[in-house]
Amino acid sequence: CLCFVTFSQHLAANEDRFLIGPGDAIEINVYNEPDLRVKAKVGASGTIRIPLIGNVTVIGKTPKQLGSELEAAFDDGYLVNPSVSVVIAAFRPFYIRGSVNKPGSYSFEFDMTVDQAIAVAGGLKDRASKTKWTILRGPEKQKLTATPETSVFPGDIIEIKESFF
Repeated sequence: CLCFVTFSQHLAANEDRFLIGPGDAIEINVYNEPDLRVKAKVGASGTIRIPLIGNVTVIGKTPKQLGSELEAAFDDGYLVNPSVSVVIAAFRPFYIRGSVNKPGSYSFEFDMTVDQAIAVAGGLKDRASKTKWTILRGPEKQKLTATPETSVFPGDIIEIKESFF
């Protein structure tokens, strides 16, 4: 039974589907180097300060990509064969607006669908469209057509239009 999958196992299995963005809390660990450990909340600038290296852009990268870049930077004259792990400790929220009962920001959860996000937001209003749903995703706010089964990502803005009939 897979009923007892721990949060950290679930996190590891899913984390590299998501890019680091503003509002995420990340943890960086360098094996056998406790002084180089970093816990930071990613700000709008998208950079964080790493000991020995300086400011590093983290936004728009997967934890695995960032870990590889930091290993290369530490390997360049600072450490011998560094091993860096990067974890998103807390994801930024998603937002839902439009014709729902409780629009606003909500905590991101793995494997959430638009249908579940609508439920979290108190359900659809009486005049809400059952099909005119969109998601604005990513830093460039790419507009996607959404269905009840569409996956919700951290930072997504879900828009539920009003129906006229």
